[in-house]
Amino acid sequence: MIGKKIFSLALVLLTASLLQGCGFQLRGSVTLPSTIGPVYIQGLGEYDELRRELAQIFTFSDIPVAAKPQGTGSTLLIDSRASDRRVLSVDGDGNVAEYELHEGARFALIAADGSALVESQTVSAITTYLNSETQVLGKQQEEGTLRKDLQRDLASQIMRRLQAQL
Repeated sequence: MIGKKIFSLALVLLTASLLQGCGFQLRGSVTLPSTIGPVYIQGLGEYDELRRELAQIFTFSDIPVAAKPQGTGSTLLIDSRASDRRVLSVDGDGNVAEYELHEGARFALIAADGSALVESQTVSAITTYLNSETQVLGKQQEEGTLRKDLQRDLASQIMRRLQAQL
């Protein structure tokens, strides 16, 4: 009985050490200097999907997200956003067969003293989806889901760039 418990504990410890040794991280976490926190996210609405994704990644990375700009270590400034849908192809009858979705943002990380920790730069994400005239509601839901995925991709790109440049 005691031997099984010791074996189970040893197995758990071995698995944990193997995961750490291979560079395993929680999804969405990045290694950022703690001196940038707390971070205030400026330029996005409170319920914006990109803001939610960024806040989640900061939290997973042990960097607190501030509700107000006062008393923060830095500000993540999102100073422009782009969201677009364009026709990619049409069928023989002239109906839209495929759309391309685009999401983009320009960001900079500003220190509390006003200096740029990370200069202003742009990130973007693009995806396509097939359009079906018979499944209009399903395609609207699919576009919404794809846009959320693009927002998640933008947030990941922003965090990777912050990690690389800090």
